[in-house]
Amino acid sequence: MASSDDPVAPYILQPLLSDVLLVSDESEGPVEITCVEAWHSSLYLGTSSGEILHYFQDPTSNLPSYMFASRQVVHPSRPYPISRILLLPTVSQALVLSRNSIAFFSLPEFSPLALGRIREVNSMSLDLDRIPIEAGEEVRVTVFTKKLIRIVRIREKELRLIKDIDYPSALVGVQRSSMALVANEKTYDLIDLNSVQKIPLFAISSSPDDDTRLQPHVASVSSGEFLVCSGTSKDEPAVGSVINLDGEMSRGSIVWNGYPSVIAVEYPYCAAAIGNDLQVHSLETQQLLQTIPFASPPNLSIVSTRYSMPFLGLAEKLVLVPYYDDVDSPRREDERQIAARLATVTSSLFVFSSEIGVQCLVPTPALLNLDALFEKGKVDEILEAIDRNEETYERAFHELMYIRQKLSLYYFEQGNFVEAEKYWNESNFDPRIVIALFNQDDVKGVPWLYAGVKGALKMPTTEPSLEALMVVKHYLAGWLEKKGFESVIDAKDVFHSVEVAYLRVLLKTPMTTKEEIYNFTDSTVDEESFPESVKLLEEAHKYFALSRLYQSRKMVAQVCDTWRRIISGQWEDNELTDGEHKMMEYLLRCKDEKIVWEYGLWLMRRNAELGVQVFIDDRRKTKFNAAKLKDEVRKVGGEAWRLYLENVVFIQQHLELANELVLLYTNDVIEVVESNEEARQEIIKSYQEYRALAPPKVAYTLFLEDHKEQSKTQEDITMRLKFLNVLQSNVDYDVQEVLRRIKPHEDFLITEMVILYGKLSLHHSALHILCHSLADYDTAFAYCLYGGHVIHADDMPTVVATSVSREQQSEMFKLLLIEFLKLKSTEDRIKCTKRLLEGWGNLLDLQFVLQTIPDSWSVKLISGFLISSVRDLLKIKKESSLMRGLSREENFRIVSELVDKIEQEGPVIERRM
Repeated sequence: MASSDDPVAPYILQPLLSDVLLVSDESEGPVEITCVEAWHSSLYLGTSSGEILHYFQDPTSNLPSYMFASRQVVHPSRPYPISRILLLPTVSQALVLSRNSIAFFSLPEFSPLALGRIREVNSMSLDLDRIPIEAGEEVRVTVFTKKLIRIVRIREKELRLIKDIDYPSALVGVQRSSMALVANEKTYDLIDLNSVQKIPLFAISSSPDDDTRLQPHVASVSSGEFLVCSGTSKDEPAVGSVINLDGEMSRGSIVWNGYPSVIAVEYPYCAAAIGNDLQVHSLETQQLLQTIPFASPPNLSIVSTRYSMPFLGLAEKLVLVPYYDDVDSPRREDERQIAARLATVTSSLFVFSSEIGVQCLVPTPALLNLDALFEKGKVDEILEAIDRNEETYERAFHELMYIRQKLSLYYFEQGNFVEAEKYWNESNFDPRIVIALFNQDDVKGVPWLYAGVKGALKMPTTEPSLEALMVVKHYLAGWLEKKGFESVIDAKDVFHSVEVAYLRVLLKTPMTTKEEIYNFTDSTVDEESFPESVKLLEEAHKYFALSRLYQSRKMVAQVCDTWRRIISGQWEDNELTDGEHKMMEYLLRCKDEKIVWEYGLWLMRRNAELGVQVFIDDRRKTKFNAAKLKDEVRKVGGEAWRLYLENVVFIQQHLELANELVLLYTNDVIEVVESNEEARQEIIKSYQEYRALAPPKVAYTLFLEDHKEQSKTQEDITMRLKFLNVLQSNVDYDVQEVLRRIKPHEDFLITEMVILYGKLSLHHSALHILCHSLADYDTAFAYCLYGGHVIHADDMPTVVATSVSREQQSEMFKLLLIEFLKLKSTEDRIKCTKRLLEGWGNLLDLQFVLQTIPDSWSVKLISGFLISSVRDLLKIKKESSLMRGLSREENFRIVSELVDKIEQEGPVIERRM
């Protein structure tokens, strides 16, 4: 039977040996199996006739099959029953307890060894915490005798007593480290074998009748716990108590319906033989889980080597199968073999009797129990079970993955997508199975999954909710971070599927940000998923993201074509901001000359400044033939041709094109003056406003620059400022031709006339215009100072001559003084004249100034100039006197040195030949 709390029985019985050769020629009467031990392929049976039967497993059989190997008599003289066989593989020995005496035999053949005997023995135990495993490693055995507890050391050819502990009538005991739980005829005691201290526990029998004797039973539960039995009589209920190392009960009690004849523990279960039944309880819940009936009382034994066998039901669940049923692959057979190996279960718990022979209690795999709980919807119990699970062997790993995968499907069906994702991540789930739940078309290759999980897989019949999409998006994003991991099976198909599915979900989810899409497109998208990614982005009209995808794969032509479509309006996508500038920067980094020509010229026709920049910027990676470039830009014409000429002339200093540039500007400015009435009125207004300003004031060109932003003709003003810079630069152009063209418009182009007069050295005319037509006194000063070259037009770099002589400056300031004295405004006339004399009077002759200044002017008006001039004259006089003194001294020194030299050399007589 199985209890209702556990849907699958903990154990199944596996027959190992049914036809046991118990009776030999020397046997007298019925013979029974009294104890069982196993080691590797050997099975050792002790009998009531005092014999050890050795069976050897048949390696050629797929089913459990044993062959008889030998029969060994322990006591040749008398057939005493065998009570216990203890195997010590590290010293190749076996200890056999028969009639309170331990005899020694060799392993594996079981030949007698002449090491003597240990007598008056009731039981023996190894230290279960320190079982030797290395060959040749000595073994310590604790022997429970009628008078003492004896600890002996056993080596391959040596038996030596280590310690005796006074504890009479010890019937049975189990040792863990230094602690042993021991029972005599009446009580259980916990003994520290090192300090020889005893913790009394309780009586074996609670019956007041001294004649009632119950056999004590002790079993090890864990490194710090023991299980013991107590009761009243054999036919009345008994109790199993778990005692810790402090002598206290550490778990709930197990209740049997009768006193067990034998108990054995294989955690988390306890098996006990009661009458003809074998009862299995849980040590964790103390519940009865299973009852196995027999025809006669069974016996139990924990053997040294665990028996293993394949569990077919488990293999059928754990075998990996293809997601598609029609896949015919040789991998199917490989996976069946792997599953058979994984489904191998082991047990050290043997059941035996003369009727049934020897059988193994094979534990039912935990997976079958958990799967049965799934069928009943007991998910909480499943979660508790996997939380308690601490197993680390290979099958336990697969069982855990299996259960977690089924949990993920359960939560997905329940709409708990957060928990579903948790178990997708924790269960080694092939992400293609998750993808199939949303779109089977995105599944590439053939994913494999546990057959039991595949049977639980149900495809949704409705569109996924927003919450589901958000969760799967997060899940797939995590998988993308695993790209490059060598541990990913079928990585090529997996990431092909993940990338396509992830992008599809991104584009389908309303709350997806453009940064999330860009992070995907900017990453290294696999070649396999690239075409589908392009298609998905195009269908979603995510053209800028598409261009980024092209960029990530260095597909320059496709990037440019995409941007051109967006910029031109063929494709609508507002995520491409400042597209023309981005195109320019991208083409500067491009090394493909053909692409740069195609898209650079296209950009030049749309945005002359940026298009020209593609071909002239020093950062460009592509070099162009100068002649071809000039021809192509000339064909584009307009602003592009102008910008190109500016760069060639002013930056590259190819001055042979300067005249063409100047004439181009001339035509542009004249066209504005002739055809744009608004521009003409703006020019006239600017002159009027500027003339109305009282000196000192900034130069007219600076005034024009400052007021450009508020003007309705801003572009025309910018163009004019450029023209002024070109005119005043030191490039070679036909000044007379330019003057001829703008002369008819001199009332509008006053500043231009000043520059041209300066170029022709008609300084009087230039200064006259500056002083009387424009009232630009600041520029007039600069004009004289720099020889007629600078007029403060700062919109673009200019190249001006700076080698102006003092004499040239003096002549120009004389002309300027004369013009200032002609100014109609008395206030301006006085201010400008005074500023000139105080600032640059040192360049003028005092006498000229005094003769030019009107006699009506008071001395006070020019006092600053007069004082400065007198100081300069005195300074010059002093410097002249000093220089004459220094010259005389130098002359005297040289004459003296010459006389001394002559005297040293003496006279020189020249003879005529």
